[in-house]
Amino acid sequence: SKFEYDGALNPNFQPGLFQLEIESIKAYGGKVLPRFVQVSSAGVTRPGKPGLNLAEEPPAVRLNEQLGGILTWKLKGEDVIRSSGIPYTIIRPCALTEAPAGSTLKFAQGDTIKGQVSREDIAELCIQALTQPSACHTTFEVKTEADSQFSGNWDELFSELKSD
Repeated sequence: SKFEYDGALNPNFQPGLFQLEIESIKAYGGKVLPRFVQVSSAGVTRPGKPGLNLAEEPPAVRLNEQLGGILTWKLKGEDVIRSSGIPYTIIRPCALTEAPAGSTLKFAQGDTIKGQVSREDIAELCIQALTQPSACHTTFEVKTEADSQFSGNWDELFSELKSD
């Protein structure tokens, strides 16, 4: 940041492209590194993908350039987290809704699914990811399965994921 908490200029500030100082995050680790859950977006790998039919893509993918490259920047942030050495889970929700939590969630990997998912379900998913060893070092997309209630079996849901 350009400024310190007291409002003074940060002597280490360097203007330029996005940077995340991994060493300062690692300093909080000790013997057991903290788990880091990042909420990103489905579609982060799609902008500029050859053969992609933009007409069939969600608005964030179609308008990525007009939105300041938001998906491109989210992907760069994901890449920094993956290369950091910190045990992480990267969750890529499809379009967020205000629906109540409790629907069955569908996970996928490879950034191909489209759909919707409630913000409440994503909040619960973040909490559950912190308790699931099989969620560590994974990146996945998530959407809601239409007209279904979640069984509550988080172990089963996370067990399908492959590590990055």
